[in-house]
Amino acid sequence: MMIRRHHLIGLALLGFSLVPLPSCAPPGSGLQSYAQVAAPAPGTARVWFVRTKDPEEQYGDPIIYANGQQVGRSIPGIAFYHDFPPGTYAFTVQSYGTPTNAKDTVQLAPGSQTYLEVLWGGSWLVGTAGGATFFVRTLVPPLGPAYVKMLTDQGPPQAL
Repeated sequence: MMIRRHHLIGLALLGFSLVPLPSCAPPGSGLQSYAQVAAPAPGTARVWFVRTKDPEEQYGDPIIYANGQQVGRSIPGIAFYHDFPPGTYAFTVQSYGTPTNAKDTVQLAPGSQTYLEVLWGGSWLVGTAGGATFFVRTLVPPLGPAYVKMLTDQGPPQAL
């Protein structure tokens, strides 16, 4: 069997591409650590708001509301928290595209931690006909802390 010269060059280039290159990243474990998050005040409930980065998203940073009051701005790749007095809260998010009136009602108990995710998706996911929009949903307990750990920032909300 005869191997032509360009086949040998191709195999050599393939071999070089498989050799690991030195990393430009600083040495360490590869995991980013954050300063300790302050403990919630006694008698309050902490709500984490998380939003992953979605390349299909078409709009900006919607405002999150609790019982109609602004809580913070949802930014892709960011997790933030807000401490609330115990009670029942209806969480909504500013709608871009199709208005949905979708809300996630949550009963907050003292000392509890709740995780809400802001999503971009089809309005049919929240029972409204139309196109894509933002909406909020409660994450099941094992997912919430994992989402917070994987996002870029953690802490209180940035100024609106």
